Amino acid sequence: MLFKLFSILSLLISPIFSWGPQGHIAVANVAQTLITSKTFNTISTIIPNGNMSSVANWADEVRTLPQWKWSAPLHFINTPDWNCSYIRERDCYNNVNKFMYCVDGAIQNYTDYSLVGPFSQDYIKFLIHFVGDIHQPLHCGFKGDLGGNNIKVKFNNKYTELHAVWDSGIIEERVNTDFNGDYNAWNNFIIQNTSPFNETCTEIDGVCSQIWGNESVKYACDFSYVMEDGITKIQSGDFLDYGYYKKNIDIVEQRISKAGIRLANLLNFIYK
Repeated sequence: MLFKLFSILSLLISPIFSWGPQGHIAVANVAQTLITSKTFNTISTIIPNGNMSSVANWADEVRTLPQWKWSAPLHFINTPDWNCSYIRERDCYNNVNKFMYCVDGAIQNYTDYSLVGPFSQDYIKFLIHFVGDIHQPLHCGFKGDLGGNNIKVKFNNKYTELHAVWDSGIIEERVNTDFNGDYNAWNNFIIQNTSPFNETCTEIDGVCSQIWGNESVKYACDFSYVMEDGITKIQSGDFLDYGYYKKNIDIVEQRISKAGIRLANLLNFIYK
């Protein structure tokens, strides 16, 4: 039987900034409603109150600290520009050419019991975060622009980077426009509109995160990097209007839901 929360609102933390922090919190809260009671009881011995949203952003918070800088390349994948595919053997390297140092490799590492103990706190905190990251299309974006970080645009009357639009800008616009700035209400909307599905693979076979990364770069090509006409490539200096937001908000929310479902399936498999 799935573990049902007494009140999902009790698990939400206060909004900050706006897959930035609010995207990761939403992924964790979707997963929270889909884990089994056994999984919940197990993770409650690892993280406070078994509340995954409370640690969903830890990996981002520590990545710049000296002792954790090694983890920075594990948050993303760089793929060849406009190739629109992810191939592990070609793309999963860090800047010193170390293989499996990308978000796909990180998920593989944190589901390999021979490398990492599944009952360590760092293990579950990294896993919660990285499953979220790999579902954000521009975390699997192009090497030439560093996943949209080097594309400067104007969105919602703010100058920013294309990557940031997908990390938090689209989410912020959605919450302010349709939920009166209430991230708790938006989280509950995501949860209520999430339809669980049976994942066809588990990380024990080593291919799931490779599939997820390939999905994301295809979304990046088809939606993130092009205007609402689906053809015009976005360049620095472009203004992204309301049409771009309206076309992509459903994609953002679908990716968050899918990340939460897959995180729950993965944790249920690990702790069964």
